[in-house]
Amino acid sequence: MLTTLSAIQAFNPPADTVYFFLTRQAARIIALNYWEFPLLGDIDIIAFDLDDTLWPCMPTINFAEKVLYQWLEQNFPRITNRHDPGDMIDSRKQFMLQDERFEIDLSLLRYEFLKQLAHEAGYDSKAVSKAGFEVFYEARQQVSFYEDVLPCLGRLRSRYRLGAITNGNANVNRVGLGYLIEHSVSASELKVAKPDKFIFHHLVERFGVPARRVLYVGDHPEIDVIGSQDAGLQAIWINRENHAWPEHLPEPGYQISNLHELELLLN
Repeated sequence: MLTTLSAIQAFNPPADTVYFFLTRQAARIIALNYWEFPLLGDIDIIAFDLDDTLWPCMPTINFAEKVLYQWLEQNFPRITNRHDPGDMIDSRKQFMLQDERFEIDLSLLRYEFLKQLAHEAGYDSKAVSKAGFEVFYEARQQVSFYEDVLPCLGRLRSRYRLGAITNGNANVNRVGLGYLIEHSVSASELKVAKPDKFIFHHLVERFGVPARRVLYVGDHPEIDVIGSQDAGLQAIWINRENHAWPEHLPEPGYQISNLHELELLLN
């Protein structure tokens, strides 16, 4: 294995290339990836995972859970009298086991769980679940983007068409990315979740390009990286939290810690 400096020297960029301004991490990524793996192929489309790729997921979910619980407490107190916040989460996890569809369609899970809570407390189950889900769903869209996301996507949008694939129920328009993301697909919409090839192929078909000309960027090693590669896409692992790559999986071709490094790789 070459050291970072010697690997960059072996890369032998033109004299006017400003690789001296790379961060240490980005330089390491470019050097090691260039030495060990082939260059990325031609790219027309860049598609992204959403949760934990463009924003941290759990703070958003925790906020939405809190908003929903407060709404239930104010409007349907018999439900919250029966369930504190922790118990409600535990009960939903058990409820999820009742129907395999819930593993794919998280919106359906929350809607049906609210129906059950309302029914058990003696309320109109359909009315409560419909209104309650909208309360949760609206709060769930209040994401806090990682600092690199909006500026980097804006620059990438000038060179590539952008897409998104999610197993969650975030909506690119409602989170404020509709002006950047041309096409998006979700597991709730298709009733199929990553890493199934179908969901990747569906996005590719929307763009009308060969799968090999689509680059997919996501945080989950198996669901995002291996899943997209198995579907014929190019893939990059975004590892914002410096996790170890699972030993049982083949090494990723490319690893980045933020979207600035994605721009460096593409440049």
